[in-house]
Formats: sequence, C-alpha cells, structure tokens
Amino acid sequence: MKILKIGSTFELPLCAGFDIDQRYEPLGGETILRAGTGRGIKQMTWRKTRITTSGNGWVPDGIQSLDFTAQHTLACIVAETIPAVFSTRQATLPTTRRSDTGHIPFGLAQLADGQTVESAVSITANVATVTAVSGAVAYQVGYYPSLTCWINRPTKSGPAHSWEFVAEEV
Repeated sequence: MKILKIGSTFELPLCAGFDIDQRYEPLGGETILRAGTGRGIKQMTWRKTRITTSGNGWVPDGIQSLDFTAQHTLACIVAETIPAVFSTRQATLPTTRRSDTGHIPFGLAQLADGQTVESAVSITANVATVTAVSGAVAYQVGYYPSLTCWINRPTKSGPAHSWEFVAEEV
C-alpha cells in the first residue's frame, strides 16, 4: 500500500484515503516563439511540477492541520520512470525521491512482444542498475518523487469525506 506523507509529521490516515489519485503537471517558463518564416523555436527557462492529490474515505483526512504558510516535503504515491541506458542498464536517480519501505526504486524491462516485467534494482550512490532480463529490448527505473512544495489549503466535500489539494514544487 502506498502511503501519502507530508513533511515529517503528517501521514494520511488509511481510512481517509481509500480512493486516492495523484496527478503531475509540468510547470515552467516555456513557450514556442515564431520566426519571421513561421518556424517554431522552443524557449525554456525553468521546470517545476504541480501535484494535484485527491481522495476520499470513511474519516476526515486531517490535512487542514498543516501550516500552509510553510513549505513541506510531499512524499508522492505515484511513480515516475526514467529510461536506463540499454548497454549498462543504468539510470541516474534524482536525489528528490522516496526511499522508505514500499516506495523504493524498482526496475522494469520491456520485452520485444510489448510486455513489461519487473526486475530487481541495485543502487550505488544515485545510480540504479536494473538486473538483466532475457529478451529485454529496453529498461526503465521507477521511483517515487519526494518534492519540497508549497501546499494550498484543501477543498473538501461530503458526506463521503472527499478532499483535494494542489501543491507546487518550490
């Protein structure tokens, strides 16, 4: 079971998050400019992430107990993946990732028939190496982000104790 944590003190009660969803949205100074000929030129200056988390349960969530004037570390529950170099089966993991029980990085091997199978991962420093899988044509490493964010006060509705909050990476 994936556990939503905010900071070092808040853990979503299990009965408050039976049906939980998390969505990542890119934020950034990014636009497509047009030259005199009409050719598009991509301009990017920075990249961050907006995380929208929602759920419902049998009991209230308790998220309103957070200090919304302070930044928090949001321990995400939806995995991100990065491709591994095929010849070495290695990928460099971001330092902003979870490493607590149930949220450690994992390997994926893509087979020629389109099937994806899980494979063990060994980690040295921030480099993950996926264990070789016979017939694999590509490898990926999955991890759970842990991002420092500003969190907006949650919206709530009932009677099913539904809630949602938006967090933006600092």
